[in-house]
Amino acid sequence: MTLRHFHIFSTVCKKESITKAAEELNMAQPAVSFAIRELESYYGTKLFERMNRRLYITDAGKQLLVYADSVLAQCNEAKDVLSDINAMTQIRLGANVSVGNSWLQNCIDGFEKIHPEIPIYTSVQNSSQLEKQLLYNNLDFAFMDEPKEEKHFICKLICKDEMALACASEYPLSSVIKLDDLYQVPLLIRETGSGSRKPLEQIMNYHANYHPNIVMESISTMSLIEACKSGRGVLILPKSVLLPFFENNILKEVHINDQTFERNYFLVYHKSKFLTRSMQSFREYIDTEYSCSFQ
Repeated sequence: MTLRHFHIFSTVCKKESITKAAEELNMAQPAVSFAIRELESYYGTKLFERMNRRLYITDAGKQLLVYADSVLAQCNEAKDVLSDINAMTQIRLGANVSVGNSWLQNCIDGFEKIHPEIPIYTSVQNSSQLEKQLLYNNLDFAFMDEPKEEKHFICKLICKDEMALACASEYPLSSVIKLDDLYQVPLLIRETGSGSRKPLEQIMNYHANYHPNIVMESISTMSLIEACKSGRGVLILPKSVLLPFFENNILKEVHINDQTFERNYFLVYHKSKFLTRSMQSFREYIDTEYSCSFQ
């Protein structure tokens, strides 16, 4: 049994398809199928069920995937450790969309002024996707909401942001509304898995009879802002993102009586992550330059 078998197996699990895994790995499909059969023969159990031309991982396969991903991650980290002896390694930094649209670039610019020798790769996704990327060791750090599987991560609170409601300047809605008024207005919100959606989900959890009138969902913050500017509905996003539009009277801020929503942002990394010199430098930079008072 080799690392190659584990790599093939892990890719098939994530792609849920022999064909897609073969494309990802740049291998012939029969070679991928043969590697899976070798694994099943070695462990004496079925790792996948094949029904209606679809591939389903078995309970045994799920258990093996935990070990396979752990072994692969440790091998990648060993490579980082050895590389770090002689060179400053790249930092793979993730950020959720709200951070990416507000202060991410300022943060990177500040770090690069201090450490121009350390390259940074950035990936902007929603918080749910970032959590998966950290688990699979595809990212080193991420600026994001608190992860659901918190037990796997170290989470450092670095800033808080108020969530804000906004509408077009001419939109027929008072600048101060009651919580019950959200029953009536059409809402423009981020997609499922985004931290910007959590305030609405909190309202729904506390008010079982509340059924929001969602007219648009999008992964794109700018698409939502453009829809809001055109008068399509009321937008919910972090205030740090909307502040320039409020200050220039492009959008109108809407307040809910006696109700505020805060969103916390964390620097998140895996508990088992080996921190190279580059990563240690970045973490120290965040410790020094950022705190939960930042907004």
